[in-house]
Amino acid sequence: MSWGSVRGHDRVVEDLRRAASSGRFPHALLFVGPEGIGKRTFARRLAQALFCERRAEGLLDPCGECAACRQVVSGDHPDLHEVGRPEEKHELPIAVIRDLCHDLSLKPMRGARKVAIVDDADHFNEEAANAFLKTLEEPPDGAVLILIGTSSELQLDTILSRCRVVRFDPLPEEELAAILRDRDPEADPGEADRLAQLGEGSVSRALSLADPELTSFRRRLVDELADARPFDAPDLARRLEEFIKDAGKESLAQRTRAAAIFGELARFFRGVLWQGAGLDPPAPDPSDRRAAAALADRLEPEDVYLLVERCLEADYHLRRRVYMPLLVDAFARDLGRLLSGLR
Repeated sequence: MSWGSVRGHDRVVEDLRRAASSGRFPHALLFVGPEGIGKRTFARRLAQALFCERRAEGLLDPCGECAACRQVVSGDHPDLHEVGRPEEKHELPIAVIRDLCHDLSLKPMRGARKVAIVDDADHFNEEAANAFLKTLEEPPDGAVLILIGTSSELQLDTILSRCRVVRFDPLPEEELAAILRDRDPEADPGEADRLAQLGEGSVSRALSLADPELTSFRRRLVDELADARPFDAPDLARRLEEFIKDAGKESLAQRTRAAAIFGELARFFRGVLWQGAGLDPPAPDPSDRRAAAALADRLEPEDVYLLVERCLEADYHLRRRVYMPLLVDAFARDLGRLLSGLR
C-alpha cells in the first residue's frame, strides 16, 4: 500500500519526506492530535516506508509488495515492536517499557534498523518514562521511536523534550466520508456523508454515532438538559448507568459507551459557549442548535465552562478506572447543580 491509502494527512507525509530526503529524519517522533483520525495507521505506514526493501529510504514511499512491507501489514515484522497500555491498566506499566527497551537493544533481524510504536503515550507515568529515557536519549543505531498521544500538554517534560512533535489535524469531511464508505461498501453512501458531517474529523466519533441507541439517548439527554425545568439527578444517574450497562457485559464496551456520552456532552456544551459568544455552534443538527440557544440564554459563560470541564473530568476518571456507578452518580449530581446555576 502507498501513502495514497492514508487519507487526510498529506501535509504530515510531505514534512517527514523532506526530513528523510535531507538525511535528518528524527529518531523519536511524538504524534499528537484528536483520537480516531488515523495516527496508528499512519505510524504503521511510516514503519513500512522505513523498512521497504525496494525503494530508497529518502523517498519514504513504501512499495507495499516486498517481503518487509508485507510483514508490516501482517503484523509479524521481527524488527517492528508495538506496545500500548493494557486494557485493564490506566497507565503504561513500567514492565512493558522495560521489555520494549530490551527488544530495541538487540540487533535487527532484517536490515539495519528497528522501529517501535508506543501507543497511549498520554498514559506514561513518571516511572515508565524514566525507564524509557535512556533509550530516547541514546537509541540504537538506526532505531526510530514513534509515540502516539492526543496532546503535547499531556506529555511529561522528559518525553516531550526528546521527541519531534508531529501534529495531526482532524480529517476533512470528504476524506472521512470516503473512509466510512471504504469500511462498509454496502452501506448507504448518504449515511456515510451524514456521519462524516457529524464526526468532526474523527472516524471513531462517526462510527459511535452510527449506533442508533446512542443517537437516540443523546438526543433525549441534550433536550432534557436544555429544558428550563429542573431534572431529577438521581433518576438521570440511574438512566445513564442502565444505558451504559446495555452496551454489553464486557467492561470495555461499557466504558466505550460512557466515553461517547461524556464526549458528546462536552461537544454540546462547547456549542453553547459558541452560541453565547454570538457564533454559530459547530453542530449541524438544528435540534442541537435550538438546545444550545436555550441554554445560552439561561446560563452564564462561567457555568458553561464548568459544564465542559466536568465532562472532561468524567472522561479522565473513566480512563483511570473509577468505579462506574460512583462516577455516573457524581457526574449526574454535578450536572444538576451546575445547570441550576449553583456553584
